Amino acid sequence: MSLDRYRTAVVTGASRGIGAATVRQLRISGIDVYAVARSADDLTSLAQETGCRPLALDISHRDAVLSALGSLDVDILVNNASAFARSTVSWEAAPDDIDALMDVNLRGTLNCLAAMVPGMKARGLGHVVNLSSMAATWAIPGMPVYAMTKAALHNLSQTLRLDLHGSGVRVSEIAPGRVETGAHLAMLDDREEGRRRFYEGYESLLAEDIAEAIMFVLGSPQRMDVSFMEIVPTDQSYGGSQFHRRGGSDRHAACTKPDMIPKNLAGSD
Repeated sequence: MSLDRYRTAVVTGASRGIGAATVRQLRISGIDVYAVARSADDLTSLAQETGCRPLALDISHRDAVLSALGSLDVDILVNNASAFARSTVSWEAAPDDIDALMDVNLRGTLNCLAAMVPGMKARGLGHVVNLSSMAATWAIPGMPVYAMTKAALHNLSQTLRLDLHGSGVRVSEIAPGRVETGAHLAMLDDREEGRRRFYEGYESLLAEDIAEAIMFVLGSPQRMDVSFMEIVPTDQSYGGSQFHRRGGSDRHAACTKPDMIPKNLAGSD
């Protein structure tokens, strides 16, 4: 497993969580990394720690993305930036939440592809890693618009492989289950309740687990493209809707409203 063929990477959503963990791993491997996020302060701290190149940027604005990244010879693009939203049924989704999900999860990804994929294709070398979610391929109550955007990213990843057929550019989609990054806390107004509901007592994945998976697909031989990888906690099953809580007989669905959990998925130990 070697990244010797690659020199430069761009990681979006790099200020914390999976993005920051990926930046750390890439820098350990000697890759020159542009760490992209909206939070300049967090990026500055990460740059001091790792030596990455911090780039405060709103990826939902195409002109800004093209200006900042379009002239770079990027070998690796990790589309990790993602928005979460409050838990709700589809018809109650707030317009602001819809806009945030569409802007980051879809428009931001497309803007980054527009800036960097043409150069990869011209050079015949590159790797795009899209971070989707198990919600992209499984029906999980309580997060319909988020899941919709991740399902679109799943389809986009497959289409991108067709578009780049024969170019030498690889495309990998990684679909994690629950990762303890703090992102789930955005689903509830009460963050402490969110922490209790989603993290306490559960052995979730860690950001470092997903970063290591990203390094695996990047370091695989050029003849090998890990096109899709779903990674879930050992205790999470049934498409993510059941999660065993250790030390008790409680299983919580990925949603946050009890009346939104299908009875056949409520389960018991």
